[in-house]
Amino acid sequence: SSLLRSSPSNIYINSTTMNRLTYIFVFLATVLISTNAFAPSTPLTAAASRTTSAVTTKTAVNMAFGGGEDDNFTPLTRENEPDEYFSSKMDEMSDADKIPIALGGLAFVTLPFIAGLIALYASK
Repeated sequence: SSLLRSSPSNIYINSTTMNRLTYIFVFLATVLISTNAFAPSTPLTAAASRTTSAVTTKTAVNMAFGGGEDDNFTPLTRENEPDEYFSSKMDEMSDADKIPIALGGLAFVTLPFIAGLIALYASK
């Protein structure tokens, strides 16, 4: 009979308790799932994974920048690099010219977070 005459404060306590239990359950489920990912496999699961996985073969990679099918190939080093190589406009700029670009990139990344903090504190 006391359940039928519950006051709104009892309902609030029950929903608060339910929210806490939900958070605890989600936390424990997350911990169990994440720790299970690092558990060592048993021989039974290892055998099952070997039978279902595709057979892979390893091949050696024989590639080099500027390399071709020539027999007289010499690898590209700093000493034998040509004088005119690919360079962007940023490579040709001095460090003093690059500072405004770096500061602009930093502002581009940080300003949304600062605006979010301002909006968060303004809403209180």
